[in-house]
This record gives sequence, C-alpha cells and structure tokens, in this order.
Amino acid sequence: MSAPFGFGILGAGTISAWHAAGIEAHPEGRVTAVASRSRERAEKFAAEHNCAVAGGWREMIKRDDIQAVCICTPSGLHAEQAIAAACAGKHVLVEKPMAITLKDCDEMIRATDDNGVRLGVIFQRRTDEAPNRLKKGVEEGVFGRVFFGDASIKYWRNQAYYDSGDWRGTWALDGGGCTMNQGIHGVDLLLYIMGEVESIFAKTATVAHTIEVEDIAIALLKYKSGAYGRLQTATAVNPGQGIHIEVNGALGTASLTDDLLTGWAVSDSKEKLAVETITGGKTGESGGASSATSISTRGHNIQIANFISAVRTGENLICSGEEGRKSVHLIMALYESARRGEEVHLEEIH
Repeated sequence: MSAPFGFGILGAGTISAWHAAGIEAHPEGRVTAVASRSRERAEKFAAEHNCAVAGGWREMIKRDDIQAVCICTPSGLHAEQAIAAACAGKHVLVEKPMAITLKDCDEMIRATDDNGVRLGVIFQRRTDEAPNRLKKGVEEGVFGRVFFGDASIKYWRNQAYYDSGDWRGTWALDGGGCTMNQGIHGVDLLLYIMGEVESIFAKTATVAHTIEVEDIAIALLKYKSGAYGRLQTATAVNPGQGIHIEVNGALGTASLTDDLLTGWAVSDSKEKLAVETITGGKTGESGGASSATSISTRGHNIQIANFISAVRTGENLICSGEEGRKSVHLIMALYESARRGEEVHLEEIH
C-alpha cells in the first residue's frame, strides 16, 4: 500500500461529509484537517472524522501532512481558496460550480498549471453508467444525426433551505440561483453528452422564494454541432423532479432520468420507425431533487479515488478544471441573455 494521501477540507457544511466519506472509503485517503468559519461546526466535523481543526483555511493549506485540499465552501469563495492552495503546492478538488465567473475559472486553471498541481471539479453524475452509455451512443452515431438535446432540471427547495445560510440565494456567494447551484449538474451532463453550445436565448424569474437570484429559468440552445436544445431549471417545482435529458436524432431517441435510461429507440434507417428498447443502466444514485441531503456518496467516492490516482499516476481526471469551466461558461451566457433579453453567443462571454 502507498503512503497515506492527506486531505484538508475547507468548509464543514453539508457537502463536506460527502467528501470525507469518499476520502475514508479509499484505502490511502486520510482526512487530516478541517477549516471552517464556524468553530463549532469544525469541531463537530473533526470529532466525527478524527481529524485536526485548523485555525483557518490559510493556516491549513500550509500543513505538510496535506497533499490536497477539498473546497466545500460557498461558491463565491472557491477561486481565492483554490488559487492560494495551488500556490502552496496543494492539489485541489473543488465542489461545483468551480467558480462563479469565467475570470476566476481561468485563474484557477492557470494557478494549478503554474504550480504543477492537479485541479479536479466534482460532477459526480459523470460517474453513472447511464449517461456514459448515452454519451457513447451519440458519439458513435447510434441515433444518426442528432437534432435535439434537451434537459429539464426541476428541483424543489423551500425557503428554509435558502434561509439556512446567509450565502444561499445571493449573487455574491452563490453566483446565481437554480441554474448555477442545482441545475449545473444537469447542464454539465448535457454538455458532456451533446458537446459545446454556440448560442443561447434565455429567460429567468424568481417566483417562489425571497432570494436575489432566479428560481426558474428556460433557454433555447444552439449547439456547435448544429443541433438545437431546450434547457429548464428550477427550485420552485414541488416535489422536485430531478434531471431529465432527451436526445433526438434521425435514427432514434433516448431519454435519461437521473441515473436511469428510461427510453432507447433506434432504427437502421431514417425511413423506418425506431423500435423502443429499455436498456437500464441504473446505479442507485439518489439525485437530491427535493432535498440537498439525499444524494448518494457513490459518485464522490469514485471521483475522489480518481483524483488520488490522477495525482499519483497521471490518470485522466473525470472532470478537470477545463471541463468544469464549460458549465460555468454556459450558465454565465444564460444569465447574460436573460439580462439583455436577446440571443447571446458564448464567444462573447469572457
């Protein structure tokens, strides 16, 4: 067995426990220290995971027994903390979204590259079998020329969820609403499966919560491939309905609901009706559509194991900084389109 791989965890909120579980599930992973704005939360977390409480995150990233830092703080803090950790020689694994501006994303990527450390972004749904089967089908032309790639990411969060943290539902620290926080998982999957977007026309609104940011959004997409798409996000739908993705092409159609393929119809000719077969691919991942605490730890376990291997052996990351940037780019363009009330080309957004 290799030497222990020590992690420091920044933040002691809800998602930090998923990171700790993933680290502890790895035979070489060690939770070494935690840093949080709340001393009480940090001490509780440390007691549960048998680790040290750092005096602050800047002190924590200097520790010699930490090889990597998991950033589980409010989204608006990610960039500063990731850059500082990279400059201290630590590898960085950051929760989604990696940052809330493209400038911050680019500076994070540059800092990790310049300091010779790895930057990974948590998008645990990339580890599910079903979306990878759908992605492969698109790439191999199973559905022929693809005309549509749609995503509906309709979640539910009550007002108490937003009131539970002063950063939630703010532009400064959450970076947006249902699209940037919850919807980004489906946005990432849609881009993972369909490829990059050329332009977007979006509308957003706040209809069910007292927050600064949107709790519903809808957008029309044009992909670089020439396909079109529809994107819907929400935290106002009761109960939450999870992530639904549908791909339509000349030879067939497939649909994905969370981690389950719910439709797969293909034909050998665009002149013949596609025949429906359900191929499965469920992995048991709970999506958190109606609760932020109901997601499975499985995806985090896989990504953390991949991250350790990437650092030690050079294995490709499941989601690198460059990949993590793509969803932020599309969401920033969505917000800009909604502000302008017009179509926006992603090349305009920097």
